[in-house]
Amino acid sequence: MEQNSIASKYKTLNADLKSTQGKLTLDQFRKIHNEFIQLSNFIEQADLFSENETLDEVSTSSLAYLLVPYKHGKFIDSNAVSSQLGVDAEPGKRNRLRLVTLQIVESMLWKFVSLVALDLKIGDSLGKDDEKFKGIYKWITAYSDIRQREISNHGTKGFVKLNELEQISFKGAGPMARRDMKVNKWNLEKELGQKVKLIGDVDDMVGKLDEEVVRKVRIDQLLLAIIDSVSLLESNAMEREMLINIQGSSDDGMEQLKIEGMKLISPETESKDSRKSQNKGSIFDKGYTDKLEFSDNDKKLLSKEGKVLRPFTIVGSDKQRKELQSKVFGTGQVLPSMTVEELVEQELQNGGMVKPKEEEPEIDEDDYEWQNKETRRLREWDDFTDSNKKGSGNKMGNIG
Repeated sequence: MEQNSIASKYKTLNADLKSTQGKLTLDQFRKIHNEFIQLSNFIEQADLFSENETLDEVSTSSLAYLLVPYKHGKFIDSNAVSSQLGVDAEPGKRNRLRLVTLQIVESMLWKFVSLVALDLKIGDSLGKDDEKFKGIYKWITAYSDIRQREISNHGTKGFVKLNELEQISFKGAGPMARRDMKVNKWNLEKELGQKVKLIGDVDDMVGKLDEEVVRKVRIDQLLLAIIDSVSLLESNAMEREMLINIQGSSDDGMEQLKIEGMKLISPETESKDSRKSQNKGSIFDKGYTDKLEFSDNDKKLLSKEGKVLRPFTIVGSDKQRKELQSKVFGTGQVLPSMTVEELVEQELQNGGMVKPKEEEPEIDEDDYEWQNKETRRLREWDDFTDSNKKGSGNKMGNIG
């Protein structure tokens, strides 16, 4: 009975999602959002998935329900702000609601990814294709460790920071490793997308296809959703950091932010600075603020009593001061001081590179004009060597 109810609600939800395209009204958003909540509750009550089993033990008919939190997160990400606030809404209000939306979306996407990849171990169901998924799995494992650490330190306010996210890669670290990760992820996403597209809407083809084919397509859908979730977690972390820097701790008069059926955030009466230093005895500690601050260079270094008023660095010379300034206000990397052409020319002069030989023109024995020119050139050279014997130009250069 429960399975029939779940299947019925799942079918109704898919139909409503297809029928409501473009910008949703608030009523449309609430309706579909509540349908997602009801379906999620039914799935949870039916206890369809267990952390003690693998994906191979999940029935083919239940695989589609694993995508519910992923679809719900995508739905909220796309429609939560636009359906509740018009284009003329205050930017501060829009930014705050978007920040809260990102928090909810991150939780939903991670619920999906952790269940399918870490608990049900989708990698064990891939067989020979497991090698392609190893990089994504490594990213998910690293993300899980960082997320758990942030939540244990900051509670529900904890989230993966952008600088921490940039350190996660398939192998190694740095720009090249992140580039390899993105290329690998893009290729895998393209390959899976083509496979899923061949079948079309698998929900409409369930009764017409063999169960083994349906299961294979469902697993490809899950993999595709995992890759998309990883991309969303990365882009949302970037957007979240940007909005935090823009929004700061300003109060735009919003008493409560919530989405129907799911309370997102309540107003805080405590200080909004959650990253204040624990060491309040330091004279240099001013706490954290994401507001734009003015430089305090006009302040004196020392008070009359000899108390340090602001931090400073002692340097040995004006040259060292300029070097320090270039590091602080520079680009963080060594910039090129010459063009590529200048570098090649320098290497050729120093013997670091060998100039490629010019190809010798092919000699056409039937070209009489070229033969006459070559004969004339050789005769002129013979005449020159006969007239200018070896060493004749250096007779006066060695007189003692």
